[in-house]
Amino acid sequence: MIRIFHIFWREYWGNLTRRSYLIFTFGFPVFIIVTPLIGGLVLALAIRTALPPTDPRPIGVIDQARVLADTQTRPDRPVEIIFFTSSQTASRALDGGGIQAYYHIQPDYWETGEVVITYHVAPTDQVDRMFSGWVRSQVRAKAPDEILSRFDQGPSISHHGLATENSYAEADFIEPVIVFLVLYFVRLASAFTASYMFDSIASEAHDRTLEIMITSVSSFQIVAGKLLGLLAVGLTQIGMWAAAILALAIAATMILQVDLLGFLLSWEHMGLLIIVLLGAYLMDQVLAAGMGLLRVSGGAGNLLFSTVSSIIGISLIYAAYFVPRNPDSFLAVAATLFPLTSPLVLLIRVAVSEVPPWQIALSVGLLWATNFLGLIWLRQLLTMNLVSGSSSFKIRRWLQARIVGIRGWVAVGQN
Repeated sequence: MIRIFHIFWREYWGNLTRRSYLIFTFGFPVFIIVTPLIGGLVLALAIRTALPPTDPRPIGVIDQARVLADTQTRPDRPVEIIFFTSSQTASRALDGGGIQAYYHIQPDYWETGEVVITYHVAPTDQVDRMFSGWVRSQVRAKAPDEILSRFDQGPSISHHGLATENSYAEADFIEPVIVFLVLYFVRLASAFTASYMFDSIASEAHDRTLEIMITSVSSFQIVAGKLLGLLAVGLTQIGMWAAAILALAIAATMILQVDLLGFLLSWEHMGLLIIVLLGAYLMDQVLAAGMGLLRVSGGAGNLLFSTVSSIIGISLIYAAYFVPRNPDSFLAVAATLFPLTSPLVLLIRVAVSEVPPWQIALSVGLLWATNFLGLIWLRQLLTMNLVSGSSSFKIRRWLQARIVGIRGWVAVGQN
């Protein structure tokens, strides 16, 4: 255990204090948060600079449909609003420069919704939004509450397939969307750490560092120490990023009144989510470490690592779009049981439908069994690829080699 701890601490602390690791770990969340803010400010400044300034003169309104009867709610920013009784008086005020434009609400507005604007130079979007917002608020004030409620909610579309009994409503997509976002960011972070695991193991296998280490420790101690150390490095990185995401979620809850954290913490499948994501994270790292040890000509390790990453990427698309629409198909069940795709597909299926308990138990069991077999595979792969993994010394084989060598020298001497 002491040797495993020494290897673990060497991997963990050595990588944790690397400049590149610190820059990437702290820089990535800063990049995610700061870049949209800076980009948004630059874009807003560019738009504001490109748009013409707002004309400070008032606008006129002719309301023949009696839409704007409540004049106490009349806005006055960015410009003032003046009412006119006829288009002739409004046109004279426009020609005289007293107003910049006038909006004519037609008598049949309640049937057509038509408003005609007259101007010499078109008002800015700020003026249009001010007038449109006032008209919209006045129309809503005159509409019945039940109509407004139905209008705000919009249609609730439920899909029912004729071939199967499965159905889903678009309103039910809030839960799988939140679950998918959690899965996406966790698997993205896992992919980053798996890539780091692959590069680290492949580098040490290439420069013979592992072969030097195995002269004083066993292959099991190397596998356990290095894997645990690099896993801890990845988890520390994920923890840093999770803290940044947690801060954003808290801000979204306070500003947008969207309780994302409350949903996740109260989700009935939260325990399953943690177990599956931990298993998926460990599987990614074990596969990355194993492929880093595959020092086969033609770059087999890189090819396999890219193949696994592609499978996970395809499963993301499948889980996001197709699984909610047909969660009990043969392909969905097969993807639930296949360890590389099961973390994504299983959790999305659980969020949108009732998954049989035997499928959940079998999926989780296969996932963790794959991790257990992967650790055994790592140990065997390490033994086969290192110098100490060659066949043990046998005196008979050594003597045969020496006799063959002596016979060769005698034959050369006779010739």
